[in-house]
Amino acid sequence: MSRVPYDMHLFASYLRATNINLQINTPPAPTTGTLFGWTPTEVAAWNTKTVYFLDPVTGIFTKHEDPLQDTTDINRLVKNFIHDFHPFSTPLLDRAAASPLATQTLATLFHFVIGHHAATHVEVSIKKTLYGLYEQLGGGEIEGKTRTNVLSRRPALNTEEGSDGVEIAYTITNAILQAGEARMTDPEAVGTTHKEFSSAAFILKTGTGNSGKSISLSQRSIIKAHREFDGPWSPVQTITIL
Repeated sequence: MSRVPYDMHLFASYLRATNINLQINTPPAPTTGTLFGWTPTEVAAWNTKTVYFLDPVTGIFTKHEDPLQDTTDINRLVKNFIHDFHPFSTPLLDRAAASPLATQTLATLFHFVIGHHAATHVEVSIKKTLYGLYEQLGGGEIEGKTRTNVLSRRPALNTEEGSDGVEIAYTITNAILQAGEARMTDPEAVGTTHKEFSSAAFILKTGTGNSGKSISLSQRSIIKAHREFDGPWSPVQTITIL
């Protein structure tokens, strides 16, 4: 499981709490950065990232939470920031976990286990596109099956590149687009629904009230413990919900 949350609100809480702790300086007591073996530059980088994300006026998450400022670009910046924060924080938290001066209180706050390093066998992002085949079951339910080879007949996860799950992004619109509606073109756009599954075959339940509407879907391979290495989104496909 990832030490740093991927959920936006949990990530914001984690970043806020950990940075407050890192900024505490009450001589002669050692700072948290000193206990972890982090350099002043590394502690400053953690603070800079926190300010960029959480500043009450200019922070990107602050803007995301304000309906008047939230845009597709802001939403993308927030998601990309969380995505990029993981490879930044992993080596730092590894050193914190290995430090003989780390306390259990700090381990709980920063989400690491004393004496344990994060798994490091995953080092590159998934490259293959994950193909999806969707079959209507009726009642708003859709059976999905993913494949790493477009010609394959059997459902499969992209295990050869370390994937242990699939993420689906989708939006639902009226079959005949109404004013203000548009088909999904960007799986990361504001208003897109995301679901994760551990199997290459799954059931997507959209609800009976959506029968007759259109659903636009895209999927990608994920590595649950290393979301920074998720694969590329597939081309969007649109089907009618039965």
